[in-house]
Amino acid sequence: MKRLTVFCVGMITVGLSGCTAVAVDPHAGFPEVSQLVTTRAGKEIAWTPGTEESSPPLEAITARLKDGLSEEEAVQIALLNNHDLQALYARLGIAQADVVQASLLHNPVIDVITGFPIGGGIVDLSFGVAMDFIDLLYVPLRKRMATARFEETKLRVAAEVLDVAWRTQTAFYRHQANEQMVEMRRQVAASTAASFDLAQRMREAGNMREIDLASEQALAEEAKLDLRLTEITVRESRETLNTLMGLWGEESQVWTAQSSRLPEPPREPLNAEHVESRAIERSLDLAAAEQLITAAAENVGLDQASALFPEMVVGGKGERDGGEWEPGPTFTIPIPLFDRGQARIARAQAELRQARELRRALAVRIRSVARSTRDRLDGHRDRARHYREVLLPVRDQVLHETQLQYNAMQVGPLDLLRAKEQQIEAAVRYIDALRDYWLAHADLTLILAGRLPATEPAPAGPALEQAPRFPFPTLR
Repeated sequence: MKRLTVFCVGMITVGLSGCTAVAVDPHAGFPEVSQLVTTRAGKEIAWTPGTEESSPPLEAITARLKDGLSEEEAVQIALLNNHDLQALYARLGIAQADVVQASLLHNPVIDVITGFPIGGGIVDLSFGVAMDFIDLLYVPLRKRMATARFEETKLRVAAEVLDVAWRTQTAFYRHQANEQMVEMRRQVAASTAASFDLAQRMREAGNMREIDLASEQALAEEAKLDLRLTEITVRESRETLNTLMGLWGEESQVWTAQSSRLPEPPREPLNAEHVESRAIERSLDLAAAEQLITAAAENVGLDQASALFPEMVVGGKGERDGGEWEPGPTFTIPIPLFDRGQARIARAQAELRQARELRRALAVRIRSVARSTRDRLDGHRDRARHYREVLLPVRDQVLHETQLQYNAMQVGPLDLLRAKEQQIEAAVRYIDALRDYWLAHADLTLILAGRLPATEPAPAGPALEQAPRFPFPTLR
């Protein structure tokens, strides 16, 4: 009996000492996430948990804010300075802590009972120590499940970092489009104001009707309102970029875009050959889904193994009842009379089936979004080129010929106004086509990097809506 008791106590001591040697690495998983982002996006990320210091790369980039900001620099600043990302990296520490927790044994329990005789005499004393012995068998299963979820978390974090890069890129394109629109609206406002001034002089000379003068004034006033609305939109898109880049105070005011105009679409289309297979192969969403399936399968194994005997407490006990100590072993085993684990097993199996079906649904969605984004990119490229090469020159020619006919008094002022309005509308639609092309370009680039865009297609305007891409259940 004494030897058995000593053995139980020794087993508990060894198990406890072995488990306490496990430490939590606060940076666990981040190097893998950083490598994924660098490989897929060519950008650098930094994590400074618990500090207020900025990284040296960030200081080097922010020093260039006054020199004009490019789209790539805006994305890099966002990846280094966005505080939502710093909060996101804490998920890695949470998942790593879960792995460590899963590898730990349950703490032993010490039980001490004393009895004081009312009439006096020797105090009764009972001392015991016990530990869940069968927990030793379940530790590997729990650890494998937690490890799979840790791998899933790393993939999710990397995917959301790509999201921030994409959101910054699309926000930059929207801001460029808004600035280009402001430039165009200013030219229109100046032109219509000059035209109205000329019409006033013609009216004073008796060479224009009152209704024609009013039409010229209405066009000039509408141009002013359109310009003011576009200026408001520029401020909104600028603040969206400031938020993504984590800029505030003076830094949020000093930077300017390197170019206030969107670049022309390339003559050669983006290489989108085998876009479906490439999107599937590189998808971080699918890789995370696979890890979730692995975790769900391990969860099924754990529930099946622990169904009948979820715990078995083994320990030693010593009791003194007025005389010598009486040591001996103790065993505590639940009787599977009502709960045989059938509900837990059924739940785990249902979660596994759900994860597998969601993975298949996600694969179908990725293929569909990849195809539609490729087609959208080609369509907007053709639109933008057609506006620039065909429609805009035609509208310019129409306005020029109408102006000549107006000067020769062959057409009236309303015809000239209509020609001006059509030219303005064509210029606005051209800028919209450029913006839509570069937004689609950013979407397809993100898909081929391994992440679905938050919205398909991207909405117009400076505000970006986020939608979940991981509709997977959270396992126990």
